[in-house]
Amino acid sequence: MIQKNLLLTRREMEVIDKKLKNMQLTQQDSNYLSKFVRPKLKEINLIDAKTLLEKLEYNPKALSIEKRIKGILLKNIKNIASITIYGSTIYNSYKNYRDIDILVIVKKRFWKKSGEKYKKILEIKKQVKKHIPNLDLSIYDEKTFQNSYSTNISLIYQLKDRKTIYGNLKLPNKLEISKLDLRMKTDYSILENDEYDGLEIYKALRNLILIILTLNKIIDNKKLIKCLNEEIGMNLVEKLKLNKESKIEKEIALLHLKKLLKSVLKQLEKSKWEKIVLLNH
Repeated sequence: MIQKNLLLTRREMEVIDKKLKNMQLTQQDSNYLSKFVRPKLKEINLIDAKTLLEKLEYNPKALSIEKRIKGILLKNIKNIASITIYGSTIYNSYKNYRDIDILVIVKKRFWKKSGEKYKKILEIKKQVKKHIPNLDLSIYDEKTFQNSYSTNISLIYQLKDRKTIYGNLKLPNKLEISKLDLRMKTDYSILENDEYDGLEIYKALRNLILIILTLNKIIDNKKLIKCLNEEIGMNLVEKLKLNKESKIEKEIALLHLKKLLKSVLKQLEKSKWEKIVLLNH
């Protein structure tokens, strides 16, 4: 008999056991397989258990980190509508809490010129540097965020894995991305010479993979990482991110980039639609 678990009933386990042992099934057994067992197993198969467990894993430092971040931001910025931590910090359940991406939405601007906003960001980064050396803080007013979010594929992906620790981050359930937006985004992956460093090449490759996934109506950071690793290999991906690639490895990465860019542009040119609709769960 297969090992007991909480996902399947005793009766379901008995039927599975008979099937695995090639024993003759009754009509009732067959009905159990088709109506209960197979649908349940298909649903289980859709679950990424490893990622889910990592997200559910309790990290005692997470609460204190969030409390510190929230306290500093509320003290330094007025009229905050929401504070959201996003990206790899959430995806990896605070395993690297020294490098955190934060989005702050304010009800109305506290700055007249963008320089005033960035000055405030620098002040906050200095305050948290001891605990969070690499803080990436973005601040939007509500109107600007709502107008720009739906056309900003990178931001859509970044906020796919998120945790709002203050207020309520309002995101649309349905997104419409135009072909023109995607075509313009390919410009970020055009590197005209080999003077770019590894990190810039990595970002250019990542940008193209992101466009490809969007064309296939996929918003999934895990899939993004997987596709990038499959394109040039995990080892080279890590070297590019750290600017530790060799001259030959850099040339290989640039060849992949040019080939991928050509493929994406061709795909966009052939497509007959003007807008693509994405469901933002």
